[in-house]
Amino acid sequence: MADILIHRYHEQLLAYWDELRGDRPFPKESEIDPDTIEEIWPSCFLISLDDVTRRIGYRYSYLGSELIEAYGEDANNPDVVMRLVSSAGMPMVQKFNEVAAARRPVIDENEFVNLKHLNIRYRTCMLPLGLEDGTVTHILGCMRWRSYVAEQPSPSHQDDSHGAYASTAKTV
Repeated sequence: MADILIHRYHEQLLAYWDELRGDRPFPKESEIDPDTIEEIWPSCFLISLDDVTRRIGYRYSYLGSELIEAYGEDANNPDVVMRLVSSAGMPMVQKFNEVAAARRPVIDENEFVNLKHLNIRYRTCMLPLGLEDGTVTHILGCMRWRSYVAEQPSPSHQDDSHGAYASTAKTV
């Protein structure tokens, strides 16, 4: 994995996922080894899918420190981390639904205004994990982002928790 360019984290994650899955639709969550992808792990997230999370919203089982920073928060503050680990109200929920339904990787390019009023432009790769019968139990993702100063979004275009969004996605 080390020979792949750093700015292509999503390609690194996709190659790792492909290697793990072999002939199956996707690998199991228990097969993911953060040490194997330690270079990109701070840019990764893991979402659990179960009956509880489907009723109340997806929850992050893991949210890398670089992603917490993208939202303009302090990764060392436990209250902040707990607020960010809930995906309720986030536009990525539609993409999580797409990954779970299609059972295939989804690449999304998007942007939002974070809590520090910086425009965050990102690319994320979301990959299904689950059982051999095709049931998706988790979503493993990676997000790379850049920030730039943004104008204050108008209230009609603002999400309550994270700011303004625009999106383009493709299923891989």
